[in-house]
Amino acid sequence: MPQGLSLVRRKAVLVVLFVPSVERDGTTAVDQDHWVQAALDMFGTIFGGATAYPKARGTWRDDERGGFLVRDEPVVVHCYTTPADIEDEANLAALAAFCRDMGRQTSQGEVGLVIGDEYLAIRNF
Repeated sequence: MPQGLSLVRRKAVLVVLFVPSVERDGTTAVDQDHWVQAALDMFGTIFGGATAYPKARGTWRDDERGGFLVRDEPVVVHCYTTPADIEDEANLAALAAFCRDMGRQTSQGEVGLVIGDEYLAIRNF
């Protein structure tokens, strides 16, 4: 840690959520602004805050549809948290519930979530 920085609380675990712009069909738009704000609110409540980055460009291969490529412009939401907070059962349950709800309501094939250095493909909506 660089000298001169006052360390109040260290958050060493990065959580990343990809908020989709389209449904699984690759053409039907979702209410992305709603889901970005909902994600920011959820991360703020559970882990203390988050930042949403402008639309990215992405592709997801839908193997259940013969390898169809879904082109998307996701908003990437970053949240730093502590190891204790990410291991808390109530926090994990709230995070999982949010991801499943977003996946179900936006007709996704999977919701992409990164915790630390592991990508989680959430599909059980």
